[in-house]
Amino acid sequence: MALLIALYALLLYISPFSSTSTIYIDGAPAVVYVADNVAKWSIGYMNVSSYDPRGVGAVGMLFLFPTNSTYCFWMKNTRLPLKMVWISGDTATTWALGTPYSTTPICGYGDKVLEVRTDVQTPKTIKIGEQRPLH
Repeated sequence: MALLIALYALLLYISPFSSTSTIYIDGAPAVVYVADNVAKWSIGYMNVSSYDPRGVGAVGMLFLFPTNSTYCFWMKNTRLPLKMVWISGDTATTWALGTPYSTTPICGYGDKVLEVRTDVQTPKTIKIGEQRPLH
């Protein structure tokens, strides 16, 4: 039983699909998955075929970093096209479109990066609501 509890805790720690947050994109609410540690940052949307694999209505994933800095992403092993938006505080600083399977780094400045479906409007401001674990 202890092993099962330990495995469940490990999966919650490493799965980027284990928690969600409601964010406000230019005032409009949207649900996103939350990547808030190194393990989740490393996995992101790799090897999945849906923007919402848990079926919670998510339009993307929000990467939360400890400080403003330049963060680079690549699309290796990512099947989905992504719009990536770098955010400093509540303000979008830059954005780019990611091409599936590309190994070319895409970099921007901020303390957050929002990866969303390509049909989601490019935000000017992002406000983050409460983070909720999924069971």
